[in-house]
Amino acid sequence: MTHSLFWRWMLGLDAIPAGATGIELTWQHPLAGWAWVLCAVGASVFAWWSYTRLVGPKGTRISLGLVRTMLSLLLITLAAGPLLRLPIIESEPDWLVVLLDRSRSMSIADTRDGSGEYVDRDTALHKVIADPIWGAIDVEKEILWLGFDTSARDIDQSAFGPPDGWSTDLSVPIETALRRLAGRPASAIVVVSDGRTVRPIDREVMRAAHARAIPVFAIPLGSATALTDMSVAQVDAPERAFVRDHVPVVVRLESSGGRPHTPITVELRDTETGQIIDTVTLSPEEFAATNGEAVMTGAQGDDGTARWSVRVVGEGDDLVKGNNERNLEIEFIDRPLRVLYIEGYPRWEYRYLKNLLVREQSLESSVMLLSADRDFAQEGNAPLERLPQSAEEFRNYDLFILGDVPAGSLSQTQIANLVAAVGERGAGLLWIAGERSTPGSWRGTELEDLLPIRGVPERFDERVIVEPMPGAARSGVLQLGESARDRWPSALSERGSRAALEWCQRIERDTLKPTAEVLASARTLSSADAFPLIITMRYGAGVVLYVGTDETWRWRHGIGETFHERFWIQFIRYLARGTVQRDDQPFHLTVEPRHPEVGVPALIRVDVQEAKAGDVAGDGPLEATSVVIDSSVGHVSQSTQLVRDGSQWVGSWTPQEAGTWRVHVDSPRTGPLEHVIEVVRNDAELLRGETDHAQLADIAQRTGGAVVAPPELSRLKELLPRRALNKEQSIIDPLWSSPGALILVLTLLLVEWIGRRGLRLA
Repeated sequence: MTHSLFWRWMLGLDAIPAGATGIELTWQHPLAGWAWVLCAVGASVFAWWSYTRLVGPKGTRISLGLVRTMLSLLLITLAAGPLLRLPIIESEPDWLVVLLDRSRSMSIADTRDGSGEYVDRDTALHKVIADPIWGAIDVEKEILWLGFDTSARDIDQSAFGPPDGWSTDLSVPIETALRRLAGRPASAIVVVSDGRTVRPIDREVMRAAHARAIPVFAIPLGSATALTDMSVAQVDAPERAFVRDHVPVVVRLESSGGRPHTPITVELRDTETGQIIDTVTLSPEEFAATNGEAVMTGAQGDDGTARWSVRVVGEGDDLVKGNNERNLEIEFIDRPLRVLYIEGYPRWEYRYLKNLLVREQSLESSVMLLSADRDFAQEGNAPLERLPQSAEEFRNYDLFILGDVPAGSLSQTQIANLVAAVGERGAGLLWIAGERSTPGSWRGTELEDLLPIRGVPERFDERVIVEPMPGAARSGVLQLGESARDRWPSALSERGSRAALEWCQRIERDTLKPTAEVLASARTLSSADAFPLIITMRYGAGVVLYVGTDETWRWRHGIGETFHERFWIQFIRYLARGTVQRDDQPFHLTVEPRHPEVGVPALIRVDVQEAKAGDVAGDGPLEATSVVIDSSVGHVSQSTQLVRDGSQWVGSWTPQEAGTWRVHVDSPRTGPLEHVIEVVRNDAELLRGETDHAQLADIAQRTGGAVVAPPELSRLKELLPRRALNKEQSIIDPLWSSPGALILVLTLLLVEWIGRRGLRLA
C-alpha cells in the first residue's frame, strides 16, 4: 500500500518511505478500551435519540442513525489523534579494549614451542592476536587496540615494531582504557601481557573498573614456572687507580627463579683487546654462602682509561642473556705512589718493611726513624732530613705509615695537617701496633679519631694465626695466594709450620668503632675464638687501617719475601687510592653516582681542594653544562646551577637520554672543569625476567573478569559481556490531518444530509 501514490496521498504519508513494512497504528491521545466502549455506546444512543421520534420509514431512520453513529465515532477517532508509525531500531555495538604489552620483557624466550625450542613472549603475543577469534569478536564489537609499557598508545594490531619499552606500569594502560571507554557502551578490557609491572596496581583504578562493571580479562604470556636467570646486578670498582695497582672489582650476582644448580663463572674482560683479565667460578654452595658476591682483580701497565666488562657465564639455561654483562671504566694514573713511613725505633717489622718500600719501583718512599741520631742517614728513595711541617709538605704524600711512635713526636700543627690530609685530600693512614706507644700514646690527641678502636688492647699470651675475613676480598687485600681461588695460602694457615705470630694485640669486638670493618682476625692455636686483628675505617675522604701486630716479617723464614711483600704492597695500594680519586687541581668536578640513570637525579659537585682557591672563587653559583657527545643520541644539552655549600658547589641534574655525556664547568673563578660519564637506563625489564601471572589473575578477579590461557582463546568470545545498545528511532505520519480523513468525514456528512433531505429534514 505504501508503494501506491494514491494511498500515500490519501493517508498523507510524507515521512514514511515508500515500500516500508511493519507500519503500526498508534495514537497521539490514546484511550482505554472501556473509554472506547463508552464512546461507541454514547454515539449509538445519540444517533438513536436523534432519529427515534422522526416521521418516516423505519429502515431509512435506522440507516441514518447508523451513519450518524459512524460519523460520531469517526470524529472521536480523529480527536484521539491516529498516527501511522514506522519503528526503526538502531543498534550501537559495545566496545572492547585490547592492551598489548610492548615492554622489553616481551623479548625474553621462556616458552617452548612444538619443536621444543624456546620462543620469546612477543612471538606468543603475535600468535594470540593472529587467532581468528578476534575476527568473530569484531563482528559484534568495536575493538580498540592499545600498546603499552609505562604509557598506552594506539597501535595497529596488524603491523607494529619490536617491544622496546624500558619499564611497565600496568595501572596506566588500564586507566587509559577506562578513560577511552567513557561515554561508550563498554564490554571489557583484555590485557595480553607477561604480568610484569614496576609498581603495584593502583587500587583506585581497580575500584573504578569494578564500579563501572568493566571486567578485565587477562591472557598471560611466558612461562608460569620461573626459569633460573643469572644477572650481573651491580659492579663496584674504584674510579681511579695507580698503574700496576691490583684493583678489586666486586660483582654482585642475582639468581631469579631459584638458586643455580650448576657452577657460575664470572669473567673480567678487557673490552678493547678481548683478553680475559680474571676469572672466578662459584659453585652453587659458594653462591649461596656469599650471597652471589664475586671478587676479581685487574691491573693495567699503562696509564689511560681501561674499559673492562664483567660477564657471567653459566651452564644450562639462562632466561635473559641481556643482563649477563656490565661495563666499567677505570682511569689508571702513572706516577709513583708517595709514602711517608715514620717509625719510633728499629724493630724487626721496620727493617723489612723499609727495605720493601725502597725496593718497590712503583713507590716513592721517605722513611724517618725517630730514634736515630743526627748522623744517621734516613732511608727511602726520597730521604728526609726532618718531618714535614706545613700543609703543602703533607700534600706530597698519598700514604702515611705510623709505626710504634710516641704522640709527642708530632706537633699539634703536624697532627692537624695529617688529619686534614686524610680527611680532606683522601690520603691513607696505616697504623702498625707496637709494644710501647701504639695505640696507647695517641689517646687524648686529635689523631685518636683516626683510630678504628677504643682503649688500649692487651697482648695475646700465646701464638696466633691470621685468618682473612670476607671484607678483605672486596677491598683487594690479603690475596697472598697464587690465584683468586687460593687467596690465602695453606702455608699461613694453622697447618703451616711458620704461620704463627709471636706478638699480637688482643682486640675485643666491643672496642671497635661503629664504622670499622674487620679485614682479618687473629686466633690462638688452642682456641676457636677469633679476635679482630686488621681493621679498616673510612675517615672523611680517606681510609685508615690498623694492623694489630708487628710480626708479619716471620712469614719470610723458610718461605721468602713473597707473602710478606704481597701483604704490605696490597695494603699500601689500597690505602693510597683515596688521593688518586682526586687530582692535584684546586677544584675537582665529580658526578654521583658514577653511572647515572635516565630520569633519576644525579649530583654534580665541585670540591674545593685548596682553601685559598675557594676564597678567591667566592660564594656565587656556578653553571654546569651537560652535553651528549655520542652521535647515536644526537645533540642534547642541559644546564644546571651549582650552589656553594661549605667547601663545595653542588647541584642536581636529571639526564634525559642514555649515552656518553660531557659535564663541563667553565667559570673564570674555577677555570675549565670537565667530567665524562656514561648515562644508562634502568633496564628493570630484563634485570628480573620472570613472569607475574599471579598479578594478572588478581586484576581479573578484582574486576570480575577471568584469566584465559592462549590455548583456551576460543572461549573468550563467550566470556565477554554483551553491552550493545538498541535505540528506536520511529517515523510518524498523522492520519487525522490526511486528505482521506477529511474525505471520509465529508462523505458521511453528505450521506446523512442526502438521507435527511429524503425525509425532508435537512
